[in-house]
Amino acid sequence: MHKYFIISIALLFLNGTLCAQNIPKEARNYLEEAKLYYDQAEYIKSLEQYQAAYKFAPNDPGINYSIALCYINTYSYDSALKYLLVAKGTIKDPMFDYYLGIAYHANSNIPEAISSLQAFRSTLRTSDKELLAQTDKYLAYCTNAQNLMAKPVKMTISNLGSTVNSKYPDYNPAISVDESTIIYTSRRANSTGGLISEMDGHYFEDIYMSNKNSNNTWGNSIQIDQTINTASHDACVGLSSEGQTMIVYKADGGGDLYYSTLSGTTWSKPVSFGKSINTDAWEACGNFSADGNYLFFVSNKKGGFGGTDIYWSKKNVDGTWGMPVNMGPGINTKEDEFSPYLHADNKTFYFSSQAHTSMGGFDILQATIDLSVSPITVKSTPENLGYPINTVGDEIYFVWSADNKRAYFSSAREDGLGDKDLYMLERPEAKAALVLLKGTISDCKTKEFIQANINVTDIESGKSLGKYTSNSSTGKYIVTLPAGKNYAINVEAKGYLFYSKNIDIPKLDSYKEIDDVICLDKIDIGTTIVLNNVFFDVNKATLRKESETELDKLFDILSKNPKIKIEVAGHTDSDGDPQANRTLSDARAHAVKDYLIAKGISADRIIYIGHGEDKPVVPNDTPENKQLNRRTEIKIIEN
Repeated sequence: MHKYFIISIALLFLNGTLCAQNIPKEARNYLEEAKLYYDQAEYIKSLEQYQAAYKFAPNDPGINYSIALCYINTYSYDSALKYLLVAKGTIKDPMFDYYLGIAYHANSNIPEAISSLQAFRSTLRTSDKELLAQTDKYLAYCTNAQNLMAKPVKMTISNLGSTVNSKYPDYNPAISVDESTIIYTSRRANSTGGLISEMDGHYFEDIYMSNKNSNNTWGNSIQIDQTINTASHDACVGLSSEGQTMIVYKADGGGDLYYSTLSGTTWSKPVSFGKSINTDAWEACGNFSADGNYLFFVSNKKGGFGGTDIYWSKKNVDGTWGMPVNMGPGINTKEDEFSPYLHADNKTFYFSSQAHTSMGGFDILQATIDLSVSPITVKSTPENLGYPINTVGDEIYFVWSADNKRAYFSSAREDGLGDKDLYMLERPEAKAALVLLKGTISDCKTKEFIQANINVTDIESGKSLGKYTSNSSTGKYIVTLPAGKNYAINVEAKGYLFYSKNIDIPKLDSYKEIDDVICLDKIDIGTTIVLNNVFFDVNKATLRKESETELDKLFDILSKNPKIKIEVAGHTDSDGDPQANRTLSDARAHAVKDYLIAKGISADRIIYIGHGEDKPVVPNDTPENKQLNRRTEIKIIEN
């Protein structure tokens, strides 16, 4: 809405309403105060005075229309309808049918909205370009709403309950990819600083969190401490997939983005994303890709397509962020785009838009993008997620579960606890081609949880695809693995031998979870590890190139611990001739020794042996077990 033009007409009208002769005396003082506030654009205070006057003259068309205008100027279009209907037929404001149309639209009465908007449009001249464009936009909203509401999406929507929600506004949910933690923004009476916004009458924003219980319910909300929450506005707008890094919006300086990392149970002081991301403009919200290598964020800086646009930035090797790139016309429009969210499959991109096929305000749309090229390419036309995921109101800050079945969002609904609440929607069918690897990491002997680094590598290319960290207090880790690659997983912690795992996901059309409780052994005599990402050509002792990443990690340990001596042991399954197996395993162990020597490790620090099929770890009765028995082991024999 072109607000300033509309306000000027509304002010002319309000100047006349106060002169009405049939308004009770008791209401007139309230009306005078209301007009003063309205003239100063203090619509909430003006509304309070008009509502006080309304008690004495509930059927007065002028007072009802004045209340409606206050609601319209605070974007509460749905609340305006009741008062507009009382004023209908009496008020002769040329904008009346426009206001009535958008109020009908906000209440999902689409036929009446179209009728009122068309009536208003018929009164406009060709020179009224701005109002024509605005009216046509709302008529397009109505058409989209009719089409989408005629084919509703099957789903259930449930309130997250009183342990999360309050009677105050609760919104901006951010979840870890395993849905065990939800962090969100609330405007409660215990807000840090206790300040109240003059714009909307609510307390300033603070950040809260809740953890999921073992019975799948949400635990009591926890207000994050004053390391993050300050006397100003502090909002959580994004969370890394493993829940260890939070994106924080701070209103100071015009609105910038910060990040905070979790160490055990303590969040660090927020750090600015820096000048490459934050500008003199408004940077409002952001989200990471699941691997943490990309940041998608919103800005209204100059050079965009109009309003707020969505940008992306790639993390540099040194941890800083590269120069942002606009997502382009496949995503951004002359209207506002908001709340970007890349699903853990690394290709399904969700965002909110006031354009495309919106049925009113911001709608949630999805598109397919390609991260393998630069700049990032939008591969599909954005698709509206449908009704009732989207409504005639604003749908922003939707975040999706890894299996793509559930979304968390905020909404003001009749079953709510008060104002906006957090909800979960669940749809019966959805597909997500990825594996979620999760569990805990601990010390093998003491069983104490440890903080470890998890490195994910594309075995074929040797390219690092993501780095994750386990939580030092809980040992918890989460790694997302989109389909289409063969992954090497390496877990490292200072003073420990690394742990490796190979996960090959060449094709997958559904979501899968793998629980892997990992323990690390300290570097000590007798400690043994399996090199799960060391590969040989079939029936040969030729190391494949994909083995280099893992062998280089072994080299790194030997380099940093010069007193260590190791035994390299080769093993096979029971297929074939036992003597040939022993010879092959011996040659493969020798190949590993040769690789390390070529890298610079002294030959006298490495012995090798081939055991053939003599020492299986599981029976050789299935292809999977045989693969486990075909292995290369490292044993520390001196430290």
